[in-house]
Amino acid sequence: MTKKITANPGKYTGSGQGKESQINLEVEVDTDKIVNVKPLDKYAPDSLADNAFKKMAQKIVDQQSVDVDVVSGASETSRGIIAGVKEALDKAGVDYDALKENGGQNTGKKEETIDVDVAVVGAGGAGVAAALAARQHGASVALFEKTISPLGASTFAGGMFAGDSQQQKDQDAVVSKKWLYDEYMDASQGYMNSILVRRIIDESGKTVDWLNENGAIMKLVDAGTGGSYDHIGMPATLHGYQEGGTKAVTKLIEKFKSIGGKMYFGFAGKKLLQDDDKVVGLIAESDEETLHVNAKKVVIATGGFGGSPEMRKEYLGDVSTQGQVLQNTGDGLNMAWDAGTAHHINGSTHYFWQTFSNKDIGEMVKLVGPNWMPLNALADFPNLRVNNRGQRYASETHALDFAVHGAELSEQPQQTEFVVFDQAMLDKIKEGGTVAIEDHYGKWKNHRQFYMEFNYPTDTEENIKHEHEKTDFTALLNKLAATNVVFIGNTIAELAEKMGVNKENLQKAVEQYNDAKKKGEDDLFFSDTKRMIPVENGPFYAVKFIARNLGTLGGATIDEKMHALTPKGEPVPNLYVAGADASGMYGKAYVDFEGGTLGFAYISGRLAGIDAAETAKAGK
Repeated sequence: MTKKITANPGKYTGSGQGKESQINLEVEVDTDKIVNVKPLDKYAPDSLADNAFKKMAQKIVDQQSVDVDVVSGASETSRGIIAGVKEALDKAGVDYDALKENGGQNTGKKEETIDVDVAVVGAGGAGVAAALAARQHGASVALFEKTISPLGASTFAGGMFAGDSQQQKDQDAVVSKKWLYDEYMDASQGYMNSILVRRIIDESGKTVDWLNENGAIMKLVDAGTGGSYDHIGMPATLHGYQEGGTKAVTKLIEKFKSIGGKMYFGFAGKKLLQDDDKVVGLIAESDEETLHVNAKKVVIATGGFGGSPEMRKEYLGDVSTQGQVLQNTGDGLNMAWDAGTAHHINGSTHYFWQTFSNKDIGEMVKLVGPNWMPLNALADFPNLRVNNRGQRYASETHALDFAVHGAELSEQPQQTEFVVFDQAMLDKIKEGGTVAIEDHYGKWKNHRQFYMEFNYPTDTEENIKHEHEKTDFTALLNKLAATNVVFIGNTIAELAEKMGVNKENLQKAVEQYNDAKKKGEDDLFFSDTKRMIPVENGPFYAVKFIARNLGTLGGATIDEKMHALTPKGEPVPNLYVAGADASGMYGKAYVDFEGGTLGFAYISGRLAGIDAAETAKAGK
């Protein structure tokens, strides 16, 4: 017999903090149960937020509990939903002990066995490419993804590199393979598998052409069009998503399914099955079911371990900012290592630009909602940057060389910096737009460049308009001074006190930076003084950022065919590793041209899928 949980049946509202905004919902309760949980916000149909809400609502109602597992890939949204439901239940006066007793009984997971030629774990760029290529080469294929919809670095990236795509050939813009190889060598200082690197470069153009043929539309764009000022004039390598990464990956999955591929969302790979040393399949689990997958070949492509605090601490050290993709928690790497693959982690992390911590974003959202986002624009110029000790720490004219600046910032205490500027800069922007500080897009005034990054347009026509808009940042900064992000002082000493940094260090940094600007020579970090922006007229401002970690790069040793290798350098039979789980492409730093990581993901995945299918069919 069920117990009474409330004397106040009805509908109650609640809210919780999601990743970047409040989640508003309504809970209907009867005297003895939770009847329904529904959103009060509008979500795009079949979007991650929409699917996450539906999944969480179903769990809460089915289990009659708020103590449910979060949805993989939407953990912060899930926690916001739980908080909102708790608030609503509190309003209803729900007895949680009674609710717990009434909760649904765990009947255990269903079990099923399936047989395929090739199983792929992870449905980001590398995994989707592997699955589609394998299916197109005649193999039966199952693709497993622990999130409930397409998610991962490939869905928010801007595009991939290539040297000799058909577009580059048609535009007489083929990039020298030697130049690409030298860029990898310069970034790695030799800490790379040169055989692998050469094959990836050789296959880059073919892979872009193949992706376009299969619905992931990419177009060649000039270097620097995404705001990386230092890249202007470099060879054009980036083939930018024209419909966004989420749509591109979704269309590849739909293509895979349309030709007979089997897609399993919500299933996480748990362990590889082996017969002696040979990989013969895997175990995959969802909340409701366990799959025993018999497979002739397995491809691991789970995106690294940037979302795992424990693995980051173990392999990267005490301080490393959270990876951009929270569900990339090293699952595939642990599976590969347990099966005998050699560990190979050399500290390579995809630090790229700067960002705000989730905690700081939450503080800003409470005060101004989504209107905090323009604050990012104040990091787009070579302003003075200091670490959390108040020290100037690098050339500010690297600030828009995103990979270099991200790496420099990652080496500072707590991977934290403050961008420091004065009222004079804000007055210039108010009177003439950001172009009054530095023109980033004028080069493309009559030559529009367009692609999508983070699923938002990067459009030089719009960016030219935007940088000419007269904008007053003062009101926003004053509001956000109540957070731990924005700091304002009438003097440098007062600013330092607000920031919590050493006053003498900050004063010295400001003086040295200003002196370098005046004399036209930076004796400390050799910045381009023509681009430096003086800090002279109060009030003075500082905005706090942290290093932006897109994810880890590497962990499992592979060869140029994407075979997983043992510590002796021999293949682990029937196992492949692709994308960010695979080592060999990078040393400690990310390569400094556009589209490198997504390029490796798609290329390595495609090659792994082809080899897996052909060897499976041949019985090798």
